[in-house]
Amino acid sequence: MLKPKYSKKFTKEYERYCKFDSETAAKIRILIADTLEHPTEGLGKPERLRHLGGNVWSRHVDKKNRLRYSIEGNIIYFECCRGHYKDH
Repeated sequence: MLKPKYSKKFTKEYERYCKFDSETAAKIRILIADTLEHPTEGLGKPERLRHLGGNVWSRHVDKKNRLRYSIEGNIIYFECCRGHYKDH
């Protein structure tokens, strides 16, 4: 089973959604659960971000926002969940 780790940036962005946009926060929780089960396929149209190097992936939260994460062994490191990966 894969284990999650969350960056400070991810935590801050997610807490903001919890406070101001509970619908998006709920979608992020669903995407996290699916990512932990199927890191490279499933919900949110997973896409490998080759230009960032390593094993970095992105999933659609909605039209504007992406959930970005990297896979390191048995750990999924969630980096951010707000904005598009080109914004970071």
